[in-house]
Amino acid sequence: MAGNFVRRMFGGRTRAQESRTREQLDALTDKFLDSERQLSQIDIAVGLARQLDPNTRTTRDWQSLRDRQLQIVTEYLRLTATPDPGARDRTPPPTAAEIAACTTAIDALSTDMSGFAQHHHDELTAASGAGSLAHQETHRARVAAHESLAQLERAPDGIRRLRSVESAARTVREGLSRLEVAATLPERRRAAAALSANAHRLRAAVTEAVTLPEQADRVIRSVETRMSAIGNRAGALPDALSGLLREFSSACSADLRDNRREVDRHLTDARDDVEQARRHVRTDPDVAIEDAGRAREHLDSAERAVDQVLDRLRPLRDVRADPAGHERKVRFRLRDAQQFAVNHALVDDWGSVLDAQGDRIDRATTLLTRIHPDYWAYWTELRAADARITEIIDRMRGQLAKT
Repeated sequence: MAGNFVRRMFGGRTRAQESRTREQLDALTDKFLDSERQLSQIDIAVGLARQLDPNTRTTRDWQSLRDRQLQIVTEYLRLTATPDPGARDRTPPPTAAEIAACTTAIDALSTDMSGFAQHHHDELTAASGAGSLAHQETHRARVAAHESLAQLERAPDGIRRLRSVESAARTVREGLSRLEVAATLPERRRAAAALSANAHRLRAAVTEAVTLPEQADRVIRSVETRMSAIGNRAGALPDALSGLLREFSSACSADLRDNRREVDRHLTDARDDVEQARRHVRTDPDVAIEDAGRAREHLDSAERAVDQVLDRLRPLRDVRADPAGHERKVRFRLRDAQQFAVNHALVDDWGSVLDAQGDRIDRATTLLTRIHPDYWAYWTELRAADARITEIIDRMRGQLAKT
């Protein structure tokens, strides 16, 4: 090792001196290489720890040891440099004292690096473990991505052209690119997790594509059945609205005035979506399923509008039959809440809030003193007050639990 470049360095010295110097340099080189391996292992772990926590103190502590190592490298290279035979001013050969000093410096650095590794053992071990896990995850993600793309290549052209399959494949390819540029450990793990999930979705999309026409046909029939049922229920809206106006003031159903038009509009849009789905079911079944999904959303809105009208009479009749009874129930809840506040010394915190609910109940009762009582607004206000009282009770209990 060192003997390769000491042969011309020791002119004028005895063979014994050359031999001792050569042995010292060989020993120095061995220690230097051991130190480099030790530093490399710790440096990798510190780098991983920095990726997990950019503000970790471990990085700052490690930098001082890295600076010492750079100084040692410079001195080691000077001592082991092969002299230039053609140089006018030949560099004197290294002395035993210089070699010994460099060896001592390497020993001290190795000891301090061992101490550093021991002091930061938990953090460095965790970082190394996270790095190993990230490596495994990224490898598995790449394999899963390439396998899913290979499955796609083997699929018939008709399946590859499906919009859902094309979208899934594009997501996988983009995920591979993101994984390649992920710089930090957390970024690589997130990118790997996303890529694995997207690869799974692509495989599922290709596998399920064969059954998509049948699935689309089934979904469309289900939507058509529901659309027919809602249409039948919507036929009762004119009589229901008329009944509301006959029995109660117009204010009790003012918010329902546009419901019939809203139902008709949503049913029309749903029918258009279903017709479009039927056109796509053979050539683009995945698109047909999306069309049917939009039809479902329109049917949800139509059904809510129908329910609002058909379900209005029952609570109105109930409130009209016993308005005072509904008021008593809410006031009873309010008194319970007020008593709870008194018993647990919470009046300062919640007394005024509870009193406000009492005022709210009082205002609600005035809605029934008009020439045309507004039972709907009355019932709505009582329900809102009751909900607020329940919320206050829950918050008071939570406050007590903390103390």
